[in-house]
Amino acid sequence: DRFDLLAIPAHDRVTGPNVVECLGALHRVTAAKLAAEAEKFRASLARLPRPLVAVLIGGTNKQYRMTEAVTRKLAANLKALCGHHGAGLAVTASRRTGKANEAILRAALADCPAFLWDGAGDNPYFGLLGLADAIVVTADSVSMVSEACATGKPVYVIDLDGGSAKFTRFHDGLRTAGITRPFDGSLDS
Repeated sequence: DRFDLLAIPAHDRVTGPNVVECLGALHRVTAAKLAAEAEKFRASLARLPRPLVAVLIGGTNKQYRMTEAVTRKLAANLKALCGHHGAGLAVTASRRTGKANEAILRAALADCPAFLWDGAGDNPYFGLLGLADAIVVTADSVSMVSEACATGKPVYVIDLDGGSAKFTRFHDGLRTAGITRPFDGSLDS
């Protein structure tokens, strides 16, 4: 009652006459930001084949666990994208991914056409969103999934172990609206 208007994600289940629901988190993605960031990274990713798939990897948090088994399945599915679809991969991980999981991914993708950000230099996150033809993102971050969806590109969500009722509502809402799909190593046309 202290605010004229509240914009709150639907999965938070807040109601009131001054509440406007949105499907995901508010974010900083704009067409201008994506275009500017894409230009910064275009040359470094030009060697990768198309379709170019941005892979945004979070990791373990209070609700989800990025286990070795999940990481190995993800690596196999990413290799399938390269092999079956001729895709190039542009991968960025977070501190929550963990060194062991990053090592699994690096080893598995060593023979794939892939860029794996090593944490040095400018963060390519928004550039990857701008350059990608499709986006694969882990389920652990409402913000990352929301930002990926804001691009208007196909978005595939990597399921991790765990979850919560709130995350389930978020992901179910996006899937029901046709905005995201589960990631299984394939791309739909």
